[in-house]
Amino acid sequence: MICISFYLNDPLAAEKIREAGKMGVKKAFTSLHIPEDKGDLAAEAKSLLEAARQEGIQVYADVSAETPSRLNLNSMNDLPSLGITGLRLDDGFSLEEMAGLSRMFSIAVNASTVFEKDLKELLSAGIEPEKIIAWHNFYPRRETGLDDVFFANQNRVFALYGIQTAAFIPGTGRKRGPLREGLPTLEKHRNGNPLHSAVELETLGTDNIFIGDPDFTGELLADLVTYSKEKTIKLKARCDHSAEGFYRVRPDLSRDVIRLLDTRSKNPVLPLASKERRKGSITMDNDLYGRYRGEIQIVKRDLPEDKRVNVVGTIEMDDMRVLDLIQSDHSLLIERIRDE
Repeated sequence: MICISFYLNDPLAAEKIREAGKMGVKKAFTSLHIPEDKGDLAAEAKSLLEAARQEGIQVYADVSAETPSRLNLNSMNDLPSLGITGLRLDDGFSLEEMAGLSRMFSIAVNASTVFEKDLKELLSAGIEPEKIIAWHNFYPRRETGLDDVFFANQNRVFALYGIQTAAFIPGTGRKRGPLREGLPTLEKHRNGNPLHSAVELETLGTDNIFIGDPDFTGELLADLVTYSKEKTIKLKARCDHSAEGFYRVRPDLSRDVIRLLDTRSKNPVLPLASKERRKGSITMDNDLYGRYRGEIQIVKRDLPEDKRVNVVGTIEMDDMRVLDLIQSDHSLLIERIRDE
């Protein structure tokens, strides 16, 4: 599931919440760590939470023991009235307090620092697995994001106990301050395409994928929602018009190429001058390949030239990395780049 983040000091937060709601986003993260003398932020928090509630967006919030008083509430039990359904608790809560709160909220634990023995303690305290979210942090400072192997191993542990996981990808446009270096969970995603990062997080066993930065300018959120609902990945390419369009990936994944379903043709496909098929090449089998004529493939690793195979295009470099992540349940939308 694709989710957003919003922050109390962002003047565009309400606008972004409404935009996300119209696109069908159902979950959001925010921080309710409000300094004692910031009454204006408390009012802004209530306003933004109300905006999310009106859009049908469930809010998961960073909170401390002081959060209710900062919002002029009596206790944590009043937070659901503001549309908050999940809590990321700071270190000031005991196991017993967490268990009590889990009867009313989903409870997020730090998926990067809670290990199996810690998880067993949480469960033995009476917290049901379905009320726990194993949530990886974002990492504002460069070089501190998680290693993907460690990340995947942690997710596998939580999956064994039926616990959902969450993590962050960076946004586009404005980055959150003060460092403005993006807010990824995995370091390798800091400067990458956020859509590709979301695809990878899903392949690594992540159930809820949050855009960490406040901005998802342009087509990012639309592309992410489309991927979440339809498993469709958009690829930009310089290609012949015959290669652009919507395709389904064959279920039997090949080592060397991504084969696209229902692309063979009864019409002639004349051989072109053969050339080396580098990674990212879009190819079409020609008449010399017999019954395979017309089949479209995307090359996953460099292959030699073959006179039976026409090279009809190339995936753009920025989209090349996602080729290794494409699975049999994905579909592809190849968009042809037209020169000005």
